[in-house]
Amino acid sequence: MNLIILAVNAGMSHESRSNQTMLVVMMLFVTLLILINVVVIFGLTKGKQTRQKLLNGLLEMYKDQKVEKYYDLSLLGNYYTRYNLFMMVVVLTGITAIVVPFVLR
Repeated sequence: MNLIILAVNAGMSHESRSNQTMLVVMMLFVTLLILINVVVIFGLTKGKQTRQKLLNGLLEMYKDQKVEKYYDLSLLGNYYTRYNLFMMVVVLTGITAIVVPFVLR
């Protein structure tokens, strides 16, 4: 969605110099982009929390059954990093989609 809004706003940026309606449309797309990114970040954060709870329960079950040695705990750090990278991509593409069209303007 970020890249689509970037393309649309970049395409309208030149015309928005003289047409105030285009500027309003660009601002509406920026508002939409911000709202969507907030929802995505919230969803990723909740998914990260849910995954952590599920894995904690699974690790406890492994300990109870004395098979915890078969689970590589470094995976926990990898999962954490993956979610953070997803969030970073969303934020950075969102910022780019907001800034670039106004720089082109």
